[in-house]
Amino acid sequence: MQKPPEEAREEVRNEAARHVQQLLTWAAAVRTDDIPRTVLRRAAGVLADDLAAMVGARDEPEVARFHERTIQRAGPKEATIWRGGSHRVDRLSAAVANAVAADWLELDEGYRPTACHAGLYVLPALLAHAEATGLRLGDMLRALVLGYEVVTRVACTWRPRALTMQAHGRYGAVGAAAGLGLALEFDSETLVSAIGAAATLIGPAPRNHLQQGILVRNTWPASGAWNGMMAVEWATCGIGGTAQSLHDVYGTVFDGECEPRQLDQALGEKWAVMDGYTKLYACCQHLHAAVEAAIALHGRAPNPQDIAAIEVQCHPLAMAFTNAAPTTTLAAKFSMPHAVAAALARGDGGAAAFCAASLDDTAIAALRPLVRMRPWADPLAPPHDRPARVTLSLGDGKEILSECLSALGSPDRPLAPQAWRDKMRELAGPVYPRAVDVFDTIVEADSRWLLKDWRAIVAEITRP
Repeated sequence: MQKPPEEAREEVRNEAARHVQQLLTWAAAVRTDDIPRTVLRRAAGVLADDLAAMVGARDEPEVARFHERTIQRAGPKEATIWRGGSHRVDRLSAAVANAVAADWLELDEGYRPTACHAGLYVLPALLAHAEATGLRLGDMLRALVLGYEVVTRVACTWRPRALTMQAHGRYGAVGAAAGLGLALEFDSETLVSAIGAAATLIGPAPRNHLQQGILVRNTWPASGAWNGMMAVEWATCGIGGTAQSLHDVYGTVFDGECEPRQLDQALGEKWAVMDGYTKLYACCQHLHAAVEAAIALHGRAPNPQDIAAIEVQCHPLAMAFTNAAPTTTLAAKFSMPHAVAAALARGDGGAAAFCAASLDDTAIAALRPLVRMRPWADPLAPPHDRPARVTLSLGDGKEILSECLSALGSPDRPLAPQAWRDKMRELAGPVYPRAVDVFDTIVEADSRWLLKDWRAIVAEITRP
């Protein structure tokens, strides 16, 4: 006999809660020495990569204005705003200011199996807490690895039925609460309370704001950092959520399809942070294969004016990004016409290809209207499930094409160490020239560095 719908729903809710409890009980018990050194190295790379993305956004006008306002009303000097120099403010303000900058350039790392930028959600709060309290680097990397594990497993457990909500609003508070709670070495009960509460504080984050270029989207990680930090603060006072709270939000309110076993399957055997990607191109990762294919075509047309049409065959996740007239840098980063036109005109896909000046670049503007998109005919299996083929039709009837099945920086095509250093040097080097050398040492996860406190490492990076 079939169970009544309400009873069936309650069973799923309680089953999900059991798996939430098991995940967080496991996470609370893991020590730094339990985590493989290769995983700690990858976490250190995520730390360095996202920190560079924060620093790189320092001169974006909106970021600079917000940072200046934050510095002017600074409270206790606990943690650094990463914009050059050593601007220190209270930890909550630092987390919010750095989170605003962290995704502005679209150069922060991301998680490949599902839409989730786990490092972006965990790090702003964790960086501020670690500097304010002198947390050791090893303990900081532990919190990053485990916070990353928690938030990505949540993202994989409750799959949205429709792509109407963007991940930054959906998971930011949960990631911040997980990382900070783990850094504070919460027991499993308090961790459940904090993360359960954080799930109820997430924002609606309408996904159409991406292609429309509505800049409030860049603040969603900052809202998540604030809400996650407050959820941790409240949990220490006995104000929190429950293990059921996550399903009540993601399963009931957002009607996600729930697979509870995703929460605790193969814990400690496969580490989520190893499935992350590193961005070489400063736009949505769904566009990266097309950018890389277009870069390969740069200069192959005898004269850009000879290009009559540009066809982009791409995977379903990229098909929505059709805005051919972006008016903000965010809109450009979620515009296939802009991304391909900039790559063809400039021969690169870095931050400058999507900066404010690129919006009015005449060479890019001339190519954007020529871009037409159509679906990739036969879906491919991962890691080639986000491919692109770019075809230029010339005025004389000739066609030249290039394709990319998986972009550089994906887990199957990781950046070479020198490419990673070059990225960090470009973004952070002008204001923190020691950053590359410091992080070169950190990513080796040398035992001596794991014992250093983050405050001392920050002092070394920011030293004039």
